[in-house]
Amino acid sequence: SEMCIRDSTIIGVSMVSCSSENTGSESQDDEHVVHWGYEADNGPDAWGSMSPAWSTCAEGLGQSPIDITSATIIDLPAVEMDTPSGEEVEVLNQAGVIRQLDNGHTIQINANTGEKLTVGDKSYALVQFHFHAPSEHTVDGEYFPMEMHFVHQADDGALAVVGLLMEEGSPNPGIEPLWANLSAGAGTEAAIEVPVVFAEHVFPDVGTGFYHYDGSLTTPPCSEGVKWYLRKTRTQVSKEQIAAFTAVYDHNNRPVQARNDRALYLDENPSVVIH
Repeated sequence: SEMCIRDSTIIGVSMVSCSSENTGSESQDDEHVVHWGYEADNGPDAWGSMSPAWSTCAEGLGQSPIDITSATIIDLPAVEMDTPSGEEVEVLNQAGVIRQLDNGHTIQINANTGEKLTVGDKSYALVQFHFHAPSEHTVDGEYFPMEMHFVHQADDGALAVVGLLMEEGSPNPGIEPLWANLSAGAGTEAAIEVPVVFAEHVFPDVGTGFYHYDGSLTTPPCSEGVKWYLRKTRTQVSKEQIAAFTAVYDHNNRPVQARNDRALYLDENPSVVIH
């Protein structure tokens, strides 16, 4: 049989690279699975050399995250986004899970309830959303306590991520039920109901600015061609909510990458509808 390196990325899209070698079945061949994370030996600086399939992490010129600064003001296409408000979703607790889940440490919410992101005439399906602490993107060099990513995939495989920068402020009732699973233990899954106030509190002041640029996944294999839409308005979470998350998942953020010659756009008054 073949030796395979399984790259089950944080967005739930499996990619397997194989080389001919008689090593037995993949399920019994765990020593050949590449485990990445955020520590010195398996963190962002090492990703590009851990697997040939991940060379883009080190060599790519269109990587994410970036520092948000000196944006060009434009009018973006209309954006319409569904959220799983009032829906039952599956929450997957990934803290410390390395052998079962070959990805980083976060709480990931798998949303298979039909939500869509539409930008102009292009439609993407919501795959999942997850959190990083501290933020991955910075604004004029400033980090934020947390960042939230809604990962979408179109029928043709194209990816789009809507990112929210999270600042310390009022408690956020939209995410409170998601935190209930934080201490449930590594690898646990739970079905929860997303509150109907989710969109209202996670996406405050809907019509305010959106940044847009072309980037990559922020985790291996760091695939490029990802359409990023980052909200200018911050989403508030309380000091206690931040502390509860970082007690379990700390420093699961990739540092900012070189912007190179990529354009960064800002629409100050976008046409946005959030359901």
